[in-house]
Amino acid sequence: MIYRLLGELQIGRDGRLVRLPGGPPLFLLAALLVGVNRKMSKTELIRATWGTDRMSETQLYKRIKEVRGLLAEIGRGDDILNHHGFGYELRVADDEIDTLQFQRLVREAHETEMRRDAEGEIALLRRALGLWRGPRPLANVPTEAFHQELARMEQRRRRAAARLFELELGRDRHELIVDELIQLTGYYPDDQRLCEQLMIAQYRSGRPADVARAYERHVDRLAAETGAAPDQLLRAFHFAVARGDRDAADLAELDIARRRNMPVRLVADVPRQLPRAPELVGRDGVIAELKSLLRPRPDRGPVIVISGAGGIGKTSLALSVANQLADQYPDGQLYAELSGADGTVSDTTEVLAQFLRALGVPRIPAAKAERLSAYRTLLARLRLLVVLDDATSGAQVADLVPNSAGCSVLVTSRERLPDLSGARHVAPLQPLRPEDGTGLFLNVVRDAGVILPDLDHVDEVVALCGGLPLALRIAGSLRVHDHPWSTAALARRLADQGLEAFAHGELSVVRTIGAGFERLDAPARDLFLGLGLLPLRGFGLWTAAALLDGTGADPVAALSQLAARFMITSAETRPRYWFHDLTWAYARRRAEAEWTGAARDVQDHVYRALLTLTRRAHARLYGAQFDVVHSDVPDWDAPAEVLAEVDADPLNWFETERENIRVAVEHSAALGLTSICWDLAVSAHEFYTIRGYHDDWRATHAAALGACRAAGDWHGEALVLTSRNQPALLTSQGTDETAGVAELELAVRLLAESGDQHGRAIALRTLANALRRRGYLHRPLELFQEALAGFDASGDNTGWWQAQRFLGQTYLDLGQSVAARRALAEAETVAEEAGWTRLLAQTRYWIGQAMLADPADLAAAQVAFDAVFDVFGEDGGVGRAYARHGLGDMALRRGAAKAAEQHLALAVSLARAGADAALEGRATLSLARLHAAQGQPEAQVEMLTEAVAVFARSGLAYLEVRALAALAQAQATRGEAKAADAAWARVESLSAVLPDQDRQYRRPAR
Repeated sequence: MIYRLLGELQIGRDGRLVRLPGGPPLFLLAALLVGVNRKMSKTELIRATWGTDRMSETQLYKRIKEVRGLLAEIGRGDDILNHHGFGYELRVADDEIDTLQFQRLVREAHETEMRRDAEGEIALLRRALGLWRGPRPLANVPTEAFHQELARMEQRRRRAAARLFELELGRDRHELIVDELIQLTGYYPDDQRLCEQLMIAQYRSGRPADVARAYERHVDRLAAETGAAPDQLLRAFHFAVARGDRDAADLAELDIARRRNMPVRLVADVPRQLPRAPELVGRDGVIAELKSLLRPRPDRGPVIVISGAGGIGKTSLALSVANQLADQYPDGQLYAELSGADGTVSDTTEVLAQFLRALGVPRIPAAKAERLSAYRTLLARLRLLVVLDDATSGAQVADLVPNSAGCSVLVTSRERLPDLSGARHVAPLQPLRPEDGTGLFLNVVRDAGVILPDLDHVDEVVALCGGLPLALRIAGSLRVHDHPWSTAALARRLADQGLEAFAHGELSVVRTIGAGFERLDAPARDLFLGLGLLPLRGFGLWTAAALLDGTGADPVAALSQLAARFMITSAETRPRYWFHDLTWAYARRRAEAEWTGAARDVQDHVYRALLTLTRRAHARLYGAQFDVVHSDVPDWDAPAEVLAEVDADPLNWFETERENIRVAVEHSAALGLTSICWDLAVSAHEFYTIRGYHDDWRATHAAALGACRAAGDWHGEALVLTSRNQPALLTSQGTDETAGVAELELAVRLLAESGDQHGRAIALRTLANALRRRGYLHRPLELFQEALAGFDASGDNTGWWQAQRFLGQTYLDLGQSVAARRALAEAETVAEEAGWTRLLAQTRYWIGQAMLADPADLAAAQVAFDAVFDVFGEDGGVGRAYARHGLGDMALRRGAAKAAEQHLALAVSLARAGADAALEGRATLSLARLHAAQGQPEAQVEMLTEAVAVFARSGLAYLEVRALAALAQAQATRGEAKAADAAWARVESLSAVLPDQDRQYRRPAR
């Protein structure tokens, strides 16, 4: 706030007040502030400043200049605008001056009144009145020039205060406002409305002597100033209080309230059955929504349902909102628990009897129909709020919903109630955010008078509660109960004891979750317990179908029941589910107790089902079982709708089950389900390749390898070794491949011994690539040829295509472009005949690279790269990077430097994002050639240095040597002999292990 008028005039900013002048400059400043955001004429300002019209405009200009200088001290000199030929204006925002902010808050309060939000109106009026700092505005400006404007400000203040006090009196919060009323009536002793409110507040507070004094002060002032007689109703109230006649005083108060149209405090007893609500944290949005929805409508009263899991805070929320809205229902509030903690369901007939007794019915009818009739008849003429806690069905609630426009019903339930006609459901409650959970925990502790010296472990405790308000309240209660034991000790206790630790007094997470479990039917119970035995992060139809396999139960119905009753959490847009951590712990504990000895069979069956679907998803990626050999674990006979989910989008299915596959591999390893374990790992590796999930790839294969070696499964070990030494994974980690080559040599031998021709072909091809990456070229040619025979014999056309493509790339590395093109053409034919669009595009990229070697084939190379772009051009992944690299190389060969740079820079960026280090480095080499062609040796060396670093990080020795040789030549050309020698030394070091025929780059003789 920059400008303050409601009290003494103050101007300041950031805690620094401006020292105000006296005389004309002060009066001019006050005039501009009183008329803020309004063009004021020179005549009007002169009159307000000097009290006469005869002062010259020159004097006004001087005083304006002084005021501008004053405001400039706080950087607000520009707030005064000059309207040439007319006058001046002080322009400020509403929140920078208290008079405008006061008016805005009062307007908002009035709008809130129209929406019948009494608490919101009270809050706004209190903010508005809190801006006043004394009895009079501009109290330190000694002038009568603004008398009328200031009087209007005070009148607005009095009206706002009277409205606030009316609302507070209507809520019986008289003690809260007594002191405020004493202050205001002291400022405005002739205001009868404020005097009435003060006397009523003092009467309700049990202070009759103060009532008499307030009345006498008002009457004396009234007589002295106007000579008028006191108001008769106020006089009657005063005398009734003085006599101690409570009945007469109550009636007189009622008459005063009716005259003023004030909220009336009921004299007769009304049912106030709402229990006290605990303090809420983190539910502001839904509280506001509930308050809005619970406004009575002219046609019928609203019925609102709050749903959510047990312990999520439904009852606390309902009671909090109901208590806040109690004053809107002057005929009372009814409350009933419709089910017990042990799962018992309340009889509606008994609840009706309870309500009728609370409403003063002397004789309760015996028959339910008569009770319903009496209940509905009675509520038809009342404004009353009914809170029904923990309903089990819409039918249980329906009889308790009155057919009355003046009554509202608030229901809580552990399930959605679609059968409750006309009800409005708010969004199911979710666990609290960590910061809100921390607030709730600390509130419980501090409300009990415990000051925590150690806040370091609070986050740990809150995390263990999983955002469940019940668990957080229990944790807070335990911290108080165990004081002075530390919060760290509580965290250890909760972590060590788990679910059992979450109990204190009548509060128990186990009992709360158990009540929900008891309401489930048999299939849903079986599914709940089966899911508890699995460490899966999420589950869907296939999981339920596998767990209920052979029972005849409908997995969709069982899943839906668990989700509808919030025993599991469901996604909003698709049938995907997961456990809250504490519910999962309950399910696991109960399953282990009730299914003793069956857990291993359940887990075996579910993981076999997951393996079946993983195999199918892998096969659907390329239309065949590409690059993988499976175990002899038989496939699960999956339902058609489960298979349809996989077939519709295998990559998306993999994405959804990604975490589960990793967890299942690790758990299968621990359970000794070795074949399932390694088959799951290798069946997922192609997905990991496509999406670049190298951490998952490494973790699953490490677990699978350990399981195979522990079980002596040499065949599985060989296949895992082959899979985890695939080029994509090795590129991502950039490690020394010496161990990898040894592992692949072992895999080739083990697969030969086991007679697995297909697996051996995969291992041979992978070994050839590993050697090629280290710089070997001739031996890989032999291995690729041997692998091709194995792929051909096993009928793996996709594997054959890939080995053939690698064969062509190796010829290209040797500089044998004719042989490369011949090999790649064969790979192209296979991909084209099979209709493998993406594989065909990959092949054509390398065909284009081979054609670039011959100027006569540039047109054909352009066609090849255009074909790649047609497939990958709009793809956001690595495929697009290959397309851009090919087009960039093409543009470079044709001398189109600008286009080449655009394509190549994008290729580098996309390859880096897709973790394809080989392509990133090769595109960087192309940029280096571009800079060389443009006569930019410094930029050329920079790109070559970067390419060397990329290849070195990724263990791509054969490409690192190529980049180093180019770097050494460029440095030598620039006269950097020492740097060139260092580059050649690194080339020689990397090439030292290679046969002489594979050493393509040698230091030139001097």
